[in-house]
Amino acid sequence: MAATNKTANGPNPTSSISNTSFQSNPLPIVIAGGGCVGLFLALLLTTSFPPIPNPIIVLEPETPDPTSTRAMAHQPSTYPILSRVPGLLFELIAAGSLSSGLCFRTSVANGSKVIASKTFDNCGEGLKGKGQLLLPQGKFQQILMARLAALENKARVLTGSSLTSFTQHATHVSVTYSTPTGDPQTVSAAYLIGADGSHSPVRKTLALPFPGETLDAHLVATDIYFDFAAHAFHDANFIIDPENYGLIGRINHTGLWRVSYGVPSSMHDEEITQTVHDKLSLMLPNAGLDKNGERAYKVARIAPYKAQQRLAPTLHSNRVCLVGDAAHLTNPYAGLGLASGIADASSLAEILDRILTHQAGNAEELLNAWSAARHQKFLDAVDGPSRMAYKRVRSDVSSDEKFGELAGRDPMVGALREGMPVVPPSLETRGEELEGW
Repeated sequence: MAATNKTANGPNPTSSISNTSFQSNPLPIVIAGGGCVGLFLALLLTTSFPPIPNPIIVLEPETPDPTSTRAMAHQPSTYPILSRVPGLLFELIAAGSLSSGLCFRTSVANGSKVIASKTFDNCGEGLKGKGQLLLPQGKFQQILMARLAALENKARVLTGSSLTSFTQHATHVSVTYSTPTGDPQTVSAAYLIGADGSHSPVRKTLALPFPGETLDAHLVATDIYFDFAAHAFHDANFIIDPENYGLIGRINHTGLWRVSYGVPSSMHDEEITQTVHDKLSLMLPNAGLDKNGERAYKVARIAPYKAQQRLAPTLHSNRVCLVGDAAHLTNPYAGLGLASGIADASSLAEILDRILTHQAGNAEELLNAWSAARHQKFLDAVDGPSRMAYKRVRSDVSSDEKFGELAGRDPMVGALREGMPVVPPSLETRGEELEGW
């Protein structure tokens, strides 16, 4: 059933949600999408201070897969944000690990030489100067789900349920969603949040365009078992080459690594699968072979996808907001996709807390200001750096002269080459600086 959106004025109807214990007043916040961004937003709202009186309902069409490895590295810039939920960051670190280092290196054809690198000392107190958090997306979701399950009176995740339509009113949003039994349910919500991914039904129902571009190559994320440590690979290795570019990164301590590479956009999924070993032979040391000439790796997953740079014109319409991939998309080479979604969730939780505890000077003005701020933040701190990262890995560094040219025009490569700290722009938005606060 296609989602439909209407705007109307009228009385506040009673919630008809029958499979939760939530009362209809105060009205709940409904979050469409139970990925990491939607779940983190739910958790922030249930642990906010001062506490909001509204319960949280998360609609998630699929049962989260704890083995999913889709997103697997999380930037240190998110650590202060994740720390806003007491104990969460350290629980995530305990479930995963911290990266020990990163590097830029040439392709195998050019000797697989490290041309700039940085190591992280993950010992000691505090998290300043620590490496990326390596934690597969499925485990991240599992931890967030467990925390929300312990807050049953404040939040409920309805797996197997997805939004089918919503109608906006002056004081609420009527949200209709499917259920595992096939019986539709309708609930009146104070706000609806679209955290429902790149193909967001919420964004489409609002009839918002999604301007931007699809980049000129398909990216392929393969998860493989291979002993990269035996070849002195860092935990994160950006392979710089005009054709055989990509990222080789450790996922966990079981020997599972991500090998991401690009292929022509004309290739179909079947052809990508058929040629995966040919491509890996160009990405792996010794073509991925052991001393007997046999494959020394095992492919666990192949996931082709289109790399895109897109941004919705607004993240807010009346009582509906967008966060994460529903609002913007970016290529993975700067690691800012999920990170920017986490920052969206953090700032929106602060705004909604302000509004729902009746502290906001002007709720509509504040939400409009938040949307404009997040829109500009994506352009400044996500789109530009991620485009530069995509261009960087496709550079020609086949000679010292050409690498010197790259280091001269690329601040990050130049800084790593000189051993200087790299401070990325902040992803955060401060609510108290916005109009309507």
